[in-house]
Amino acid sequence: MLVGDDIGESTEGTKVEVTLGDIDLDQPTAVLSQLNVWLNDEGQGVERGVQLRKRKMIISMWKIVEASEVVQKNLPKTTGLQTLDPMKAIPHDDMVKLLKLCSEWLHNPNLVMQFGNVEAEIEFFASLVKADGWLKGDHIELGLYLIRKRQQQLEEVEISDWTTTDVFFMNHIHTCFTDNKRKKEQVGWKIRTSLVNVVNGKVPACGLDWQNTYKVYVPCMLPKYKHWVALEIDLIQYEIKVYDSMVSLIPDQSLKEELGPLSITIPNLLHTLNFYEEGVYANECTRDWWCPWPIHRGDVPQQANQGDCGMFVLKYIELLSAEIPLATCTSQNMPFFRLKLAAEIARGDAYMP
Repeated sequence: MLVGDDIGESTEGTKVEVTLGDIDLDQPTAVLSQLNVWLNDEGQGVERGVQLRKRKMIISMWKIVEASEVVQKNLPKTTGLQTLDPMKAIPHDDMVKLLKLCSEWLHNPNLVMQFGNVEAEIEFFASLVKADGWLKGDHIELGLYLIRKRQQQLEEVEISDWTTTDVFFMNHIHTCFTDNKRKKEQVGWKIRTSLVNVVNGKVPACGLDWQNTYKVYVPCMLPKYKHWVALEIDLIQYEIKVYDSMVSLIPDQSLKEELGPLSITIPNLLHTLNFYEEGVYANECTRDWWCPWPIHRGDVPQQANQGDCGMFVLKYIELLSAEIPLATCTSQNMPFFRLKLAAEIARGDAYMP
C-alpha cells in the first residue's frame, strides 16, 4: 500500500508538506529507511538538535497510568498473551502516525515529545530505528511499561506468573549491597524504601506485588561491558536466570561476579520483609532460600551484531513472560521489532494478541 502525499501542520503552527507518497507501508524496511533519512541522515538531524537546543518545545504525547486506572480491553475470553504473534504486521495507520511524528523534527529540531516520564528528543527515535542503534534506559523503560500495561489491560490481574521491575532496580540493588557489604549476618541489614516499594508492587507503574507472582523480570545493564541482559528472579526456585544475547562477551564466572550483589541482596531483602513467612509463600520453602541465590544462564538466541542487546532484552522478557518460544528473536527480525516498538511508543500501547 502506497500512501499519498499529505499536508500536515508543524508544531510551530505553519503548514508544512510531509511527502509520504513513495513509502510502501507493506514493507517495514521502507518505513525504517525513510525514518533513518529524516532522523539519522549521516547524523545531520542529531547535529541540528544539538546546535539549536537553546529553546525547547515540549509536547505531552501520553501519560503513565497506574494499574487501578487501566481500562480493560473487551476481547474474546480466548485472547491471552499466549496467543500473541510477535511478527504480526504493524497497522498502516500507526506507521503513518509514526512517520508524521518523526517528520516534525525536520521542521523543529528543538522539539521534545514527552512519552510517559520520558522526554524524547530527536536522538531518542534516531537510535531506536537505526540498525545496531544503542537502546538506552529510556527505551527499555517505556517498552517494559507498555508490556506491563498490556498485562493489566488483558485481564483482572490478581495473581500472575510474572511482573517486571524498572531499569532503576539494579541501581537500588547495588546501593543497598554497598550499604551492607560489611555485614556478615542477615540481621541488621538496612533495606532501602525504594526496594521495598518494588517488592510491594508500588513501583513501577502497572507492576504487581511480588507475593502475587512467581517470576520477576529485570533489565540489567552491565556497565563494564556496555551490555544489556535480561534477568529472571524465580521466587519459587530461589534462583536467578540470565538471558544473554551475547554469551561470548562475558565469561560465566565474570557474569556471576557482576551479579553477585543481586544474588546476595535479594534473599536479604525478602528476609527483612518476612516474604517467605507470610502471605502465599508461607510454609512453601523447599530449601535454604536465605543463602545467596544461584545464577544460571538460559539458552537463548544470540545477536549477530554489536548494538541489538537492548532490543533482545525487551523481546526476551515479552515472549518469555507470555510463554512464547523465542524462535523469532533473531538479528534478522530486530529491524522489524525496532519499528514496532517505535510505533507502540508513539501510540502509547503495546499491540494486543
